[in-house]
Amino acid sequence: MPFERTERALAAIRANGGRITSDRRAIIEALAEGSDHPTVEELAERVWKRNPDVNLATIYRTVELLENLGIGFHVHMGHGPSRWHLSDEVHQHLVCSVCGAVIDMPDEVLDPLREQIAATTGFVVDAHHFSLTGTCADCSNVT
Repeated sequence: MPFERTERALAAIRANGGRITSDRRAIIEALAEGSDHPTVEELAERVWKRNPDVNLATIYRTVELLENLGIGFHVHMGHGPSRWHLSDEVHQHLVCSVCGAVIDMPDEVLDPLREQIAATTGFVVDAHHFSLTGTCADCSNVT
């Protein structure tokens, strides 16, 4: 799966006239390998293990490019720095305030709420950049 995710991201960059550099490839591979939504600094640590010469500014520019192309997103999970992920499938994030677990929730779960907000207020929700906090099943002892 990481290979396919990487190749899809690289194809999107090419399709939009972007160049595929070894640095960009290394950054996208490091992002595609995990399912954990790293910060840019955590992503940099992954990249530097294999490619220590990649500049931090290049990592920032690459994740911004991915977001501009709609193939990567940042999300705010509480009061910390933004976290990043590739957008194979649009999803929302549930963050346990006890253990910090992040659970990906299918985007369509929010559709009824989005529709209600739009019908009531005319406001169109873009839910890509936020998370919902609460308590996961393990921490709340729900089975």
